[in-house]
Amino acid sequence: MNKLFSQGVLCTLVLFVSACVVPAQSPNPVSSATTDTAITPLSVMGIVTSFTTETRQVLVTTSAGNRVVVTLSDLTEFMRIPPGEKTKDKFIKIAPTDFAVGDMVFARGRMSEDRKGLPAREFYVMSKGDIALKRDREREEWRTRGISGTINSLNAEKKEITLDARTPEGIKPVVVGVIDKTTFRRYAPDSIRFSDAKASSFSDLKAGDQLRALGTKSADGTRFTPDEIVSGAFQTIGGTITEIKPENKEIKINDVQSHQVVTVVISNDSSMKRITPELLTALTPPKPGTPTPPTNATPEKAHGDLQEMFDQLPTLTLPDLKVGDAILVSSTKGNEPTRITAIAVVSGVGPLLQGGQSGRGPAVALGAMSLGGP
Repeated sequence: MNKLFSQGVLCTLVLFVSACVVPAQSPNPVSSATTDTAITPLSVMGIVTSFTTETRQVLVTTSAGNRVVVTLSDLTEFMRIPPGEKTKDKFIKIAPTDFAVGDMVFARGRMSEDRKGLPAREFYVMSKGDIALKRDREREEWRTRGISGTINSLNAEKKEITLDARTPEGIKPVVVGVIDKTTFRRYAPDSIRFSDAKASSFSDLKAGDQLRALGTKSADGTRFTPDEIVSGAFQTIGGTITEIKPENKEIKINDVQSHQVVTVVISNDSSMKRITPELLTALTPPKPGTPTPPTNATPEKAHGDLQEMFDQLPTLTLPDLKVGDAILVSSTKGNEPTRITAIAVVSGVGPLLQGGQSGRGPAVALGAMSLGGP
């Protein structure tokens, strides 16, 4: 029984390592400890925020920003998880001091009633260096074997998805043919964490959804066989900032499409960038009668490689924004259309919103920028 239970929690840890983790230096709780899936009556998973040698206490911060004090003892078993390993016989026994701030840990014991303390019987560690290597490998795999775009149509009988796929040559239709071994995950409403994504199925997909798949492309590039599909109902809105509340990490904007005031919540998972003049030029539709200058950075090509471009944009912080700035915001579609949590915020997009433009072209691409694999 113990062996089966241990295997179960180890599988949970492997899944957790693949999820988005809040920066340890500035937790911003978005859920209570009682609803935090990283905290159970028998365990906690998170990042080492601090460690006190004298008391042998480790402060662990979960992906939701909650904190648990893990107390170590001479009875605690210490193990390191090598990248990619999932079975305990491949884990490496380590000394009680062989971990550091920033490492991912899974501690098992009995949680206190207030869910703030746990004496650890088992303490599993994945170093931040190993996590970075694992994520780099996964990112490279999704880059070389992945496809992303917007669902155009669905054929339930054939289990086929017609995807408006983003490619270096522009938007192209690709038929994604689901097979028996294809796994599905879907982002939860009002959540931007992959750790909150749920097991899903073909029937959950809808036209207009953003989709990313990992698998094999046909030689002519017109078909794709997926091993894994990640989907979500995303939206992108644009508008001018009317109010900033730094203490609440909130921005209010006038949405140019709905003409409503929308509250944008900035979480620790939100990406904030400033668009460059080069990308702005590539994405801005030319005015009628204006000759298009020759360039390799067409809007289609920009959309096709937007995730890479977005990653390279200058980073912003909330204090960098001011009232009157024009921004684009991508988020999941939640239950409150006038209150959203940002996946990505891009400032300096005024030309995209001028003249009644809704920014639909870049908005569609922006909506999928953070829809990545695990």
